[in-house]
Amino acid sequence: MAEASADASTLSGTTKKKKSLSIEEKIDIINAVESGKKKAEIAAEYGIKKNSLSSIMKNKDKVLEAFESLRFDPKRKRLRTAFYTDLEEALMRWYRIAQCLNVPVNGPMLRLKANDFAQKLGHNDFKCSNGWLDRFKSRYGLVFRAQPVEATATSADPATVWCQNVLPYYLNDYHPKNVFNVKETGLLYRMLPTNTFAFKGETCSVGKLCKDRVTLVVGTNMDGSEKLPLLVIGKNRSPPCFKGVKSLPVYYEANRMARMTSEIFEQWMWKLDEKFQAQQRRVVIFVDSFPAHPEVKNLKSIELAFLPSFLSSKFIAMKQGVIKSLKIKYRHCLIKKFLSSVESSKEFTFSLLDAVDTLHLCWRTVTPETISKSYEEAGFKSQKGDENTSNAESDTSLDLATDALAAGVEFPEGLSIEEYAALDDDLETCEAASNDDSVWTKESQSDEPEFCSSDEEDDSGAPGTEITLPSKEEAITALDTLKRFLRSQDMNDMLHNSLADIENFVSSLSSK
Repeated sequence: MAEASADASTLSGTTKKKKSLSIEEKIDIINAVESGKKKAEIAAEYGIKKNSLSSIMKNKDKVLEAFESLRFDPKRKRLRTAFYTDLEEALMRWYRIAQCLNVPVNGPMLRLKANDFAQKLGHNDFKCSNGWLDRFKSRYGLVFRAQPVEATATSADPATVWCQNVLPYYLNDYHPKNVFNVKETGLLYRMLPTNTFAFKGETCSVGKLCKDRVTLVVGTNMDGSEKLPLLVIGKNRSPPCFKGVKSLPVYYEANRMARMTSEIFEQWMWKLDEKFQAQQRRVVIFVDSFPAHPEVKNLKSIELAFLPSFLSSKFIAMKQGVIKSLKIKYRHCLIKKFLSSVESSKEFTFSLLDAVDTLHLCWRTVTPETISKSYEEAGFKSQKGDENTSNAESDTSLDLATDALAAGVEFPEGLSIEEYAALDDDLETCEAASNDDSVWTKESQSDEPEFCSSDEEDDSGAPGTEITLPSKEEAITALDTLKRFLRSQDMNDMLHNSLADIENFVSSLSSK
């Protein structure tokens, strides 16, 4: 009787151990059911009963939730399916943008794009299979439908579509402190108000104007809490005024036309990427769609978002007040230095090194309020919902005529500081295409065009000026004079600490 019972038990399979499914297998089962495959075939394939399959489908949401949590569990060593978070993010963003622009997307297109992103992101072992695509669609709830005829026929303004539908996806994915915009602007760094009418209307390919120009690249984050170091692009890799200089407060690059090139852009992005990697941050940087702004490979902490070419300049945050504020401050400093020279009966000299130091000084004083206001004007609305009631800084208007007359100088009548600061805004700042001839080399330095001759006056501010470096003893004497002056003023703790840092640094140097 016992033997018969055992045999019956064996025949009925009651002693067979119940199959335990992994979370990945349950996901595969869910995808198979939703694809329309017969439940009986699925149950047989995975060796489970129909009621077990029904239980899985009934608890589908819990299974998916558990699956998502395992993806980001650092203790989870083994998952049968490989996950590529950066690839999924890029693919999903591409899909959303395609949706916003009424571009129909189907499965084969998504697979093709997934493989393309995998190659660009360095996932050489990835291949988009039907199973991976099904799981991806299931995780993000993607259902492909035929696009209505009315949708394709609608002619919405592309700029409005981008601002209302594409931009918010980036702003939802990144905190305002990790959203950046960078923009080039031309700068005639020695242009005084007395020269403005002579310069007005000239191009950068003639005469003295070319000698006095640089391209300035500015960038900040959205909430105004961080300004990127300025990038200054000149036309001379080693100007005379840089002799003996080992460090600058800005990034400095050079090519014959003093413009942004694809090579300079790539090198700059790699430098910034190293900085953000060290901070363990992930950021997005909005840039114009120019040939000089290529897609940069191997970026680990930076996502480049290219502003569509159909967008007007009003969508570029840096052009809504940041660049204007910096240039106005710079012109203020330039005029002050010029008037000081006139009043002291000295020849006015202003080198590229002076310009770099002045730009750095002025850049530090551009306020967070001005920056955040510029982003708001460009349509970058914070998703945090916090109201910033502070107004952008109001730049103190410079009464050119009054200040000039006091120094015995006659300036152009009716020229405002805003007009003066904006005269070089329309200078060309980017190469139209990558061009080896535009990149500076030692061999090409002596082969520059005549209109960009590289003489001493070009970069030092005065013909034949010999740049001499002070000794350590002279620096200590000058520092002592500076300390006595500053201590006669009302200094705060930050200035005291900065002064102490400078003194410690000078003292630590070997005598020269």
